[in-house]
Amino acid sequence: MSGREPWGSGEETVRFDEPWRLEAPARTSRRVPLRPILIATGAVVVAGGLVAGGFFLLSDDKTPADHAGPPALLAGSVFTADPTAAADGRDQALTAVTAVGPTVVAIGGEGDGVSYRPEFLVSTDGGRSFRLADVHALNGEEPPNGDAPKMIAATNGAWIALGDRPDGTAVWTSRDGRSWIRQPDAAGAAFGHNDRIARVSAVGSGFVAVGSTSAKGDFSDPTPVVWRSSDGKRWDRVTGGRLSLPGAGAKMSLVGAAATGNTLITHGIGSTGGKRPKPIDGLWRSADGGRTWAQVSVPSAPGGGGFGIAAIPSGFLIAREAKDKSGRFAAVYSSADAARWTSAGEIRVPGYARLLRFTGSPQGVAALAAAGRKAALVHSADGRSWQSSGDVPLPTGRVPAEVTQTPGVTVLVGRDNTGSDADAMMVVRDTQGQDVQVPAIAGGTQPDRTVNAIAPANGHLVAVGSTNGDAAEWLSADGRTWQRARTVSREGRQRLTAVASGNAGLLAVGFDGTAPRRPLVLTSRDGTNWQSADGAGVFKPSGKAALTTSAAAMGPAGYVVVGEDGFSAVTWFSADLKSWQRGKAPEKKALEGTRNTGRWMRDVAAGPFGYVAVGGLNDPGTHSDRPGRPAAWTSADGRTWTLRQLPLPAGTVEAWFDHVAAKGSVLVATGTATAPSGPQAFAFLSADGGRTWQQTPLTDATTNTAVTATAATPRGFVIAGTAGRPGATDVMLWSSGDGRTWTSARPKGTGLSGKGDQKLNGLTAVGSDLLGLGATSDHTGGQPTLWRRPLP
Repeated sequence: MSGREPWGSGEETVRFDEPWRLEAPARTSRRVPLRPILIATGAVVVAGGLVAGGFFLLSDDKTPADHAGPPALLAGSVFTADPTAAADGRDQALTAVTAVGPTVVAIGGEGDGVSYRPEFLVSTDGGRSFRLADVHALNGEEPPNGDAPKMIAATNGAWIALGDRPDGTAVWTSRDGRSWIRQPDAAGAAFGHNDRIARVSAVGSGFVAVGSTSAKGDFSDPTPVVWRSSDGKRWDRVTGGRLSLPGAGAKMSLVGAAATGNTLITHGIGSTGGKRPKPIDGLWRSADGGRTWAQVSVPSAPGGGGFGIAAIPSGFLIAREAKDKSGRFAAVYSSADAARWTSAGEIRVPGYARLLRFTGSPQGVAALAAAGRKAALVHSADGRSWQSSGDVPLPTGRVPAEVTQTPGVTVLVGRDNTGSDADAMMVVRDTQGQDVQVPAIAGGTQPDRTVNAIAPANGHLVAVGSTNGDAAEWLSADGRTWQRARTVSREGRQRLTAVASGNAGLLAVGFDGTAPRRPLVLTSRDGTNWQSADGAGVFKPSGKAALTTSAAAMGPAGYVVVGEDGFSAVTWFSADLKSWQRGKAPEKKALEGTRNTGRWMRDVAAGPFGYVAVGGLNDPGTHSDRPGRPAAWTSADGRTWTLRQLPLPAGTVEAWFDHVAAKGSVLVATGTATAPSGPQAFAFLSADGGRTWQQTPLTDATTNTAVTATAATPRGFVIAGTAGRPGATDVMLWSSGDGRTWTSARPKGTGLSGKGDQKLNGLTAVGSDLLGLGATSDHTGGQPTLWRRPLP
């Protein structure tokens, strides 16, 4: 079956960018350069020791020869999940499952709206227990983060999964289901941006995927597509005249497929062309692995509607919605060759409403039938006689994705949205319909533990981020031991991204993940207890678009917060953290944007000059599909702002700022640009409080480098970044005494280099030391890190 809600007459298919494409928030009129997506969660063995309930940061490791400092320390025992929280703060879902003999693989993952961790769960005992499968890139390294597997198919010795990656389709292959290879991006090149993949099947000659494409891009004009591959690594995209399907003028999508050997069937729905279009709801057959196709007759059922398809070792099965005097049921038909069909059996369960899922495997066929607020699981070896696997409660929000049959159990997977966040759903039933209690999967669910920023505050240090989906703050007197503060908890997902301190107290900002995103603004007198300040009217969105708060700073006049209001940049000012007002600009277009002329602010710094905010804007005058350009705004009082558009960094095609730091009247603004060869870190310098700017070259800022944090220190400036492809990024550090000449270093050791992705999110000076916090992660999970070294 295709995985859509069941065999209706519409054109629903699985579109890989919905609902699990989780990228960094971005405006629809600009593109976000691909950057490493990091997951700062997980339960990993902690290095170091506990001191007085906190974490001892200093390390006995000797500083490497490049003076990059000692290794970082794993800080999972410091920034712990909230033991009183009712949710883990991340959304989990299983999107598909299949089985070959006793080997079962369920795919899906977990995300928090910013990052996504793909998961392959494998069972070798017929679905009675699962573990995280090994997943690696072709060269044996960690695969990229951010992929989202969606579909899976298998036969003996050949497994494949397809899914999303941040800019296309990801392909995974396996020989046994236990160890998977994330193929290079080129393996998914045949799947275009205007394609929808509905189903993938394993055939005797390799793999076949079916779906549709749209010339307009909105799928008001769908036409069928078939993709063929002998090994999953190279795909042939077949459309138009190469398919023996409805001709010109027809609007049709392929929504399902099933195969045994090299014989394949596909289900197509749509409508004919002309002034009086007629519905299409048919079946096509290929006896040569998807090379050529011919339409076959679909058996009719009494009062029948749509249908689903499945394959088992003995042939093919069709289930059609039907009804008679006794009520509704599913009529099942079988065929050895998919050309001639005979009545096989019936699926009748109390309260039957419709079939939700109908899937074949080498062990037989499993089905899920809706019956009120529950569903009935049934299974059969041949489609003739059906046995119950028990009822499954399906309250609103519990969404089944796929079902499969093993030699001893029926496995159903999906997503449960009935709690405060989404959880993966896995139901395992034996042949008697009894629940099989699957043990907890080590590393399968990992709570949110994210630390994003750090700053000095009244002789202390404060770090902010999130745990279990709520805002979180931690205090330290010396950077050595940390304690959790009392914070604000509310519905939805919150995360703090920046913090600032001044005479009136502390200010932390971030986002409320309720769609569309809303501001998160918290204040505290001393960092111990925090209160919400975003209830003020000035923090209400001007329309239906997202309103976000990105960064904050304390300056000569008071506190400033910057962010985005739809397509416009927005600022807020407060002298006392009690009353707030929105910023303005003498030139209307300095802050206000449109879909084609968007403006956005990502960071702000303060000094004797006043305030400088940095970000970007879309410049339609570039006549490019990458119109993003660096931009800076200056303000003497935090209330009135002047825009300055800056040139692109040399050799790049798109760029904007994400970070800024000030030391006196000298500012360094940084970001990650898009160059023809890939992402590239860059920096600009202003020596006059933001009035004029010039690019300042970063040593070794080559392809696949990115900036993650920027700070001013008593010795000058420090920039933290990453180097390497997604899935294998190491920390880079740039330091400068004047912001003009930079020295680069690549720290080595735990949390800084090695397997997976490493990242520093925040930097600050503590006496003569530099203190950084960040995360380390791989496909098995991750956790926060803390790093301390002498100031460079």
